[in-house]
Amino acid sequence: MYGIADLDNCYVSCERVFRPDLQGVPCVVLSNNDGCIVARSNEAKKMGIKEGTPYFQLAQHFPGQKIAVFSSNYELYGELTGRVVSIIRQEAPAYFRYSIDECFIYLDGMENVNMKQWGEDLHKKIKQYVGMPVSIGLAPNKTLAKKKSICTSRSFNGMIGDIETLRTHVSNYAARCAEKLRMQNTVASIVGVFLNTNAFREDLPQYWNFQETKLITPTSSTITITQTANQVLQNIFRQGYQYKKAGVIVMGIGADSSIQQDLFDINAEQFQKMKRLDEVVDRINRLHGSETIVLGSQQYTKKDGKGKADVFANAIKHDFKSPNPTTRWGEILKLNANAKKKKE
Repeated sequence: MYGIADLDNCYVSCERVFRPDLQGVPCVVLSNNDGCIVARSNEAKKMGIKEGTPYFQLAQHFPGQKIAVFSSNYELYGELTGRVVSIIRQEAPAYFRYSIDECFIYLDGMENVNMKQWGEDLHKKIKQYVGMPVSIGLAPNKTLAKKKSICTSRSFNGMIGDIETLRTHVSNYAARCAEKLRMQNTVASIVGVFLNTNAFREDLPQYWNFQETKLITPTSSTITITQTANQVLQNIFRQGYQYKKAGVIVMGIGADSSIQQDLFDINAEQFQKMKRLDEVVDRINRLHGSETIVLGSQQYTKKDGKGKADVFANAIKHDFKSPNPTTRWGEILKLNANAKKKKE
């Protein structure tokens, strides 16, 4: 028996966890740099708001309508969906996290369990403990035909023509892919990078390319995956173009418990050192907030142009970004204990 858990309207549901006042209110979440709509609540869908609608057109098409708008907040989404996965881990014999909002569940050994009741109980537990709605489907046969891969990509705020700035972006995308691999206890054997110009700027020369390379030993190491991605970027970069988007894709994903090391690659001691380093960095970033510790190649140049000391979260436009009360001490929720007394 197999199952799939799919978080309903994931990004919007995450935003509503700490904003119960938005229940029943049309909500949308924007893409990076607040470009277009990538997630909609059921209320927004009923209004006729389409996925992919540019943000600037929202007021034009729906004048006078109350619509809650949010910038993408992947730190919040990753943390809350991680809580959902931890509950699934407790309740299921085995699972595979396919994407930020979707988990495949392996239900071997549960033949004598009332699966309908099990699914309903899991749904209730996730709703009670995390506050997010989830759809759970169960089937007797395996439907895991999708190619296992993880992709992190972004459209830039403006266009980029130099490889140094592109390398910083690609380093962040690669680091995020590595983090996703570790979150689901997997490793990748292939790292790919794509790069493209703005297809809507017909007045500019156009270029698109993708290239991948196979790793000698499958890994989830941030250092290895980032270095490999930057080597691929170096191969596909062409001077003289204005680039609008880049992305990193890791493929050939498998469990980290079955890694076959190559005789000519790093030795077991080096492998364990890199694994412990990633574990320490992940722990610090969970405790003190995403990007507390990053690789030097991930740092962006400050807005005043004086040195590299900024992080990815500050390098993109997000005018409507919500706080991160579960991952940043400075943004923790503040309760007004006297509010009820004043009303009384």
